[in-house]
Amino acid sequence: MRFIPELPLLRRELTELANRRRTYIVRVAGAVVILFYVFINYEIALNMRQQMSRQLGAGGPLQFLGVGGDIFASITPVLFYTVQLLMPALACASVTSEKESNTIGTLLLTKLSPGTIVIEKFGSRLIPMLTILLLTFPVIAYVHSLGGVDTDMLISTIWLLLCECFLIASVAILFSTYFATTVTAFIWSYATIMMLMVLTLSLRITSFMPSAIWQDMMFGNRMGIPAAQMAAMRAFGGVGAVGQTSGWVLTVARTVPALLITAMLLLTARLMLVRRAFISQSSFVLKVFRSVDAFFKALNERTTGGIEIISDKNPLPENDPVAWRERNKKSLGKARYLFRVLVVLEVPTLFVCAAAATTSSRTGFQGLYALQLLVWVLAALVASVKGATLFSTERAKQTIEPLLASPMTAAELIQQKVAGMRRLLIVLAIPILSVNFTHFLLNSSAQSLTSINTAFTPVTYFLLSIWGTFVLLYVVAWLTTGLGLTIHSPTKAILAAVSVIVVWTVSPIIAAQLLGAAPPVREIFLTFSPYGLIEASERYLVGRFQDYSMYRVTDEVGERWWMFTLPLYTVGLLVVWRVVLWCGPQLLQRAENAAPLALTVPTSETVAPALEGTR
Repeated sequence: MRFIPELPLLRRELTELANRRRTYIVRVAGAVVILFYVFINYEIALNMRQQMSRQLGAGGPLQFLGVGGDIFASITPVLFYTVQLLMPALACASVTSEKESNTIGTLLLTKLSPGTIVIEKFGSRLIPMLTILLLTFPVIAYVHSLGGVDTDMLISTIWLLLCECFLIASVAILFSTYFATTVTAFIWSYATIMMLMVLTLSLRITSFMPSAIWQDMMFGNRMGIPAAQMAAMRAFGGVGAVGQTSGWVLTVARTVPALLITAMLLLTARLMLVRRAFISQSSFVLKVFRSVDAFFKALNERTTGGIEIISDKNPLPENDPVAWRERNKKSLGKARYLFRVLVVLEVPTLFVCAAAATTSSRTGFQGLYALQLLVWVLAALVASVKGATLFSTERAKQTIEPLLASPMTAAELIQQKVAGMRRLLIVLAIPILSVNFTHFLLNSSAQSLTSINTAFTPVTYFLLSIWGTFVLLYVVAWLTTGLGLTIHSPTKAILAAVSVIVVWTVSPIIAAQLLGAAPPVREIFLTFSPYGLIEASERYLVGRFQDYSMYRVTDEVGERWWMFTLPLYTVGLLVVWRVVLWCGPQLLQRAENAAPLALTVPTSETVAPALEGTR
């Protein structure tokens, strides 16, 4: 009898992972980034302690006592963010890849039970994430040796990181067993995790997310004391080391709800594995929209006798057949379906904006900035997924050949594909502009709008917001469309598109923060991030972005920053647009510049020699 199971599926998955060169490249790159990040935070913590010691009139070696707590508080949130960002991407294709390659039936014919398949798939996606986290444990141990972090907090953090991996991986595994395509599982995994984070932050319920438990342990009893002030209080005896108020046993007890949710999600995935193994690759969103249509149609028949104010139209394509196909035959192209998406996005946005306008006693309501970033993340995610799948989905469904056989050029084909996204981009821009319009109302009044001097700034801000919003959305759309042309697999195209957008956004922010860049050097770094375009328009209106003081601060750099960022991204949009169209024929593998074949009509002069040779 063998007490250790063989786990053949897990062995196969890990063997395939070990044979990929990019596995080791990612691990080495991750280790280098983590070590560099710790080194930068170490230097920042030491410099902060020295500056505070000069202000407080203290010095000596004791000024660096407990510096490990400052570094620990800086690097641990990044580990949780890494898990939340990478784990869904690693796990969402665990079962859908078997469905897309038509090997799920062969897998179910083996002696492996559905529960065993789910557990081994869960482990095969969990181990790569744990190896990345394992690289950080020596670094955390070194930070612990610097002081400021007790052993209970160290053990609790490691346990919470493991629980975060379990929870997020179980969410992705569930959607991977339920849906037929990796693209759908990818979108729903990230949307669900984002919804859990929003509910945790809004309702203050920390038991469902291990990262929220860590935040509560680390900062919950500090009453909003800044990190620098906490460091000084620890160094000079004001408070104890970080984490002394909570033991690891209490932390394990607090993670029981999250572990129960993980077990329930895996159990549900086991039940869905066989039932959803051979479903068709039809759009789940389209099925939901059709069900809603049937419900409202029946309700309309009962209440009004079938009166329709706006009836469905199915116009024929004129000069843009591909764009017509995207607008009238796709679930995210029809106007009535997009209207429902708009209602889902706009109603919560208007609720928060109305609360900001009625309850805030200041012109700057900080909840609006958080809402603005959240809406931008959702808009960028949807636009990235849609742009990356414009052509990769056609290749996956083997419908790219009829498109390439059309008499249109590659540039016309690409332009019409992106033109079909115009309605979707407008829907995504409306919630963003709703938040900007609320900022406009909070910083103006009926009297101020009657004068040119007082109305110039808010009106200009709103016009700049409209311009910047559509420029940034179209940059994302064209950039991800180019990536979708390059990468043929829809899953890989989505992962590449989202990764490029995240790296493009976050890298300048991290570089500016780690280097401690001060204005205007910080603004130069952020100009190359899409976040800089959003911050530039907000600082033009209210001064410093997310300034928590009650007084208006003069910000000469922020008032002129938009003059560089907005024209730069407008030029960038034109460059990306021209590059994608220029590379389109090569990426679509169409020889449009080749000379046409000459057609010759057989005559007696050409046929006679041939006939003579056959005699």
